[in-house]
Amino acid sequence: MTAPNTAPARSATARFDAVLRERVLAHGGSDAARAAGAWLVEIGSGSVESVVFFGSRKSGAGFDASSAHDLFVITRDYRDFYAALRRTGRLRRPAWLLAQLNRWLPPSQLRLELGSGSAPVTAKCAVIDADAFRRDTGPARRDHFCLGRMCQPVEIVAALDAEAEALALAAITSAHRLAYRWVRPWLPGSFDVDELYRTLLRVSLAGEIRPESSRRAEALWAAQREHRSGVYPVLLRELADSGELEEVADGRYRCRRPAGAWERLRLRSYFQWSRVRATLRWGKHVVTFDDWLDYILRKAQRHTGRPIELTAAERRHPLLLLWPRLLRYLRDKESPR
Repeated sequence: MTAPNTAPARSATARFDAVLRERVLAHGGSDAARAAGAWLVEIGSGSVESVVFFGSRKSGAGFDASSAHDLFVITRDYRDFYAALRRTGRLRRPAWLLAQLNRWLPPSQLRLELGSGSAPVTAKCAVIDADAFRRDTGPARRDHFCLGRMCQPVEIVAALDAEAEALALAAITSAHRLAYRWVRPWLPGSFDVDELYRTLLRVSLAGEIRPESSRRAEALWAAQREHRSGVYPVLLRELADSGELEEVADGRYRCRRPAGAWERLRLRSYFQWSRVRATLRWGKHVVTFDDWLDYILRKAQRHTGRPIELTAAERRHPLLLLWPRLLRYLRDKESPR
């Protein structure tokens, strides 16, 4: 019996790895993000493995001067990392408390002013340990938080050493490859790279409770053209060479095995559970994220164009009094401005 020819699949895999590596390690983006990443690794004193830049400032989608730099901070030890931050005077709460909270539903969110001098970098840091980061960008992920962000434009802006950089790159590569797996039930009968990526963003954002409206998916799709056209055609080619997809026209594909009822149910349940976990994280972000209320208000106003004014009582007791306003906002945020 003649063995199947796996050379095309291996070639496509190698090409995808190379294309993504070039983009993730390009270091052609924000000087501020690279400076913040280097600072975190330095003050971490061995507790920070790597720092990954992502979000609106990385992709160029709908940010302004007040927007923070979104960073994943991948640590080796939560307690050591928070103790190092506390020594710099940037933490008000005990290191042991933040470390304990970080072990529950990672990542934890921190707002930090990083660097020195008159113009520090405002960073929103998603802090997660290396094992959890690798798990949550792989098949054993517990929710969609890491996976949904790491399949978009990202850049490793700092790493402790070459091994740490390689491990972060492997996790990001895994997140990109898995994108096809969780978006399958929502793909049209045949699709090109633009339809794949638009569906991916729409489904991913719908899997979270966010201050932005569904129009955010279209804004990201437009802003991330270079990433989707540079990376995802190579992924589609890899999937076709491995037998997952069938090319029906130049650059247009369909699934050889359409999503079945069980797969649809499993993935809908996965996104519903992700929303539950994301909502539960809010409770600890109140503790870990300084000025969390003003940050959320600024973000909601930026993406909707609508002013939001809180009463004095709502500011004093937001967790008690803001629920009716939140529910109205989530209901009305899709309406035209």
